[in-house]
Amino acid sequence: MDQVDKAFNGRYREVNRETQQWYTYNHPVPEPRPGVCITNAARDQGISSSLHMPDKVLNFVKDHFLMDSVIRSQPLLLKRNVRYTQIAVHRVQAAKNAYNVLFIGTDDGKIHKAINVKNKMHIIEEMTLFRDPQPVQHIELDTEKGQLYVSTFSELVEVPVANCTNYQSCGECILSRDPYCAWNGKQCVDVRQAPPSSAWQQDVDDADTSAICDKALPSPRFAKPPPTKMSSCQVIIIPANTFKVLPCKLRSNLAERKWEFSESSGHFHYPSPEGGLVVVAQADKQETYECWSVEGGFRQLLANYCVRGEAKLESTTLTNRSRTPLLSQEEFIILPGETRSPQINTKTYWNELIVVCALLAFSLVVFSLFVVYRNRDHMKSILKEGECPNLQQKKPRIVGKPAENLPLNGTAVTPSASDHKGYQTLNDNYICSTPPHECSSPDNSKSFSESEKRPLNLRESHVEISPTCPRPRVRLGSEIKDSIV
Repeated sequence: MDQVDKAFNGRYREVNRETQQWYTYNHPVPEPRPGVCITNAARDQGISSSLHMPDKVLNFVKDHFLMDSVIRSQPLLLKRNVRYTQIAVHRVQAAKNAYNVLFIGTDDGKIHKAINVKNKMHIIEEMTLFRDPQPVQHIELDTEKGQLYVSTFSELVEVPVANCTNYQSCGECILSRDPYCAWNGKQCVDVRQAPPSSAWQQDVDDADTSAICDKALPSPRFAKPPPTKMSSCQVIIIPANTFKVLPCKLRSNLAERKWEFSESSGHFHYPSPEGGLVVVAQADKQETYECWSVEGGFRQLLANYCVRGEAKLESTTLTNRSRTPLLSQEEFIILPGETRSPQINTKTYWNELIVVCALLAFSLVVFSLFVVYRNRDHMKSILKEGECPNLQQKKPRIVGKPAENLPLNGTAVTPSASDHKGYQTLNDNYICSTPPHECSSPDNSKSFSESEKRPLNLRESHVEISPTCPRPRVRLGSEIKDSIV
């Protein structure tokens, strides 16, 4: 809103009617200023309402309706893989300054509590309100009671705007940057309950734990907190040569996890993908593993484990009784040792593979038959075209005289139209109708019957027989081509 106020209190823009371009208006602005509420100075001029504005102000507004400053659009809070649905803002008076706290609902039923510090958004807390993920439909804020009402299609939840008891140490209270919470020297409390002359500490802007927590603890940044159930060593006994996952859950998403252990543990440990530590127990040895949280130079002990391995398991059988040491069955698996572990029969999918291959082959066969049946006409035409070249091949000749082509009465046969079509027609006629002649002997090259010596066309055809080649040469019109008659 500061950018909006600055823009409306800035300069105007004016259009040049000749060039039709906008430029900044640098001349004086008439009084009262357009867009400003009526003040006592305007009332002294006899203007008690915006309806009584002089004509020069109205004409100025008509020609200068655009401001010179530009307000750039940018997201206030951007988070990946999250879709925000509702928002509520609460103006909170902290120990030193006032801050705007944002309560933003997501599409999976969560509330993000965020604050804008030095033009950077900081998510203070993420609250999961519903068992099943469902979008937040409405958020109602009660500033007097300090309660937040969140509803979905089927549920309604009431939650406080702040829960300072979740921060168990000075470092957590300061690093949270929660304007509702402050450190009173012993615990984190609600700042709205602070007396007027209180010395409660809070640092929302910088979250400097060294300047505040050093006054309460002698060395809080590197020393362990007072002995509690969390800081005491948790003894874990597991069989030797077995491993166990040691959990370590961070209390802040901005903190880093760090494991510390003695050098005697050697290489019998490695980190897990979830952030825990996988340790292997050694026989008759006890190792200590500590999990620390580091954030902004502040260190906090989260977990402390003492892992001890037993050499072997003792089992004593009595009359109708058996005594076996009870061991924790959580999260440890026996590693392969000296004895070979029994073979586990695993299920194979050989039969399923055969069935799938058979079905695939059957499908391919059916598809091939379908393609052949669909293109049967095209394949028939291809087969017919393949038979024609066989007709062009030279057929074997049969020894003997050919049959007469003229009737016995000697009357000439009327030549057909195919006799004048050239060499190709004569060749086809020979292949299809003319009996073959024997040409193996040179003596038989001139032994033709009387009918064979007659020309196909008495007027235009002439047959010449070469002594070197048994094939006669036929003259069709003005062209002479070799052919078989």
